[in-house]
Amino acid sequence: MNCPNCGSTLGKKIKCDKCGTNVAAFQRAIRISNTYYNSGLEKAKVRDLTGAVFVLQKSLKFNKENTDARNLLGLVYYEMGEIVAALSEWVLSKHYQPQNNDCDFYINSIQANQTRLEAANQMIKKYNAALQAAKQGNDDLAIIQLKKVTSLNPHFLRAHHLLALLYMKHNEKDKAQKCLMKIHKVDVTNTTTLRYLDELKSRQPVQDFNDKKEDNVSTKSTNISNIAPISHYREEKPNIWVFINLIIGIVIGVGLLYFLVVPNVKKQAAADYNAKVVDLNSQIAVNNKEVSALESDKEKLQETIDKLEKEMDDLNKETAKYDEALYDKLFNAIKVYMSGASQDDIVQALLEVDMTNIDRKAAVEVYNYMKDKTFTNAAASIYEQGHNLYSRYKYEEAIDVLKQVVLINEDKVPDALYFIGRSYQMLSDKENAAKYYQQVIDEYPDSSRVSQAKSRLAEVQ
Repeated sequence: MNCPNCGSTLGKKIKCDKCGTNVAAFQRAIRISNTYYNSGLEKAKVRDLTGAVFVLQKSLKFNKENTDARNLLGLVYYEMGEIVAALSEWVLSKHYQPQNNDCDFYINSIQANQTRLEAANQMIKKYNAALQAAKQGNDDLAIIQLKKVTSLNPHFLRAHHLLALLYMKHNEKDKAQKCLMKIHKVDVTNTTTLRYLDELKSRQPVQDFNDKKEDNVSTKSTNISNIAPISHYREEKPNIWVFINLIIGIVIGVGLLYFLVVPNVKKQAAADYNAKVVDLNSQIAVNNKEVSALESDKEKLQETIDKLEKEMDDLNKETAKYDEALYDKLFNAIKVYMSGASQDDIVQALLEVDMTNIDRKAAVEVYNYMKDKTFTNAAASIYEQGHNLYSRYKYEEAIDVLKQVVLINEDKVPDALYFIGRSYQMLSDKENAAKYYQQVIDEYPDSSRVSQAKSRLAEVQ
């Protein structure tokens, strides 16, 4: 291990003999980084790719020059279908360890095989087309495109997730589960895959079978007929007591009916009415319970829909970063830089890259590294080239060259802006001349060109 301050060899010492720097904390950071790397390697071996990415990123936080961890992180990204992220990690690894680095083999295996590189480019284009079709509601076209993407790269997790999401939207649960199980074998702990599988399980219909027993009540009624014997006819004398007894019997019968039968009938009617009321209340309670259950199911379904829509929006925002045109130019700049091309060719390649829409940390680091290494040395040469063109009265060519200086170097910007204004003034374009003179005055008030800019601004005004 070398001293982080002076670069001399330390061995196992905690204090550098050359510069006297205490490197105990540095050594501890190296050990922690290696520990995280070993943990990431173990997780990668059992296909816990999500966990491997997490611990390898922590390893690089403790030691960004741990090329073993960076190369392994690139391999994990590549296995997950993230080719851009993988190349970014390998390019950074190449920067930290130019010699005897395994990343040379990984980068060359992709760049040397133009068919594989073109397939990766086509995969990103088709994925973006599918995503756009899904946004516009053309799900059938999106599914067709995603099937092509997954056939080109069966390990592209994002494409499988979007395809499963579309299947779930159309209630094709078997296809969605089959799609998720494929990538579950690639990354066994991917949280998105597990969440979608759990959602599929929660959507399985549950049926309750209630056995209803019916009691059959049979009543038997028996009609009994009493047959009285026929007596001989004998005419009797009229008896008034018969009518009196009949009247008394009728009165007693009416009394018994009123005091005994009517209360029982009323009681039975009240009992029947109460029983009907209880049954009706029970039925109302059951109906209310069913309504509450349906409303609860509706709320859960709405929450699921909202969650899926949010995940779709997050997925759209995440995948919107993959604009193939932007990354094509970044890949081209990396290729030109690593090929040992001339300084001017590297500058031109870097200027073609639009970094305003690229926000991946690794891609920005690679671009800034190449920019810092190239632009500082190129600025003086380009400025001299532009100034010579101005001195030879080639004002239009001088403007194009000096504008490149404004883009790549801060130190030469005031001089470049001033001579751009002078070139426009010599071309009789006073409006643009005044614009650049004013920019020198407003943005670089401490520059030596301010007084000249003010004088020239007065001339064109």
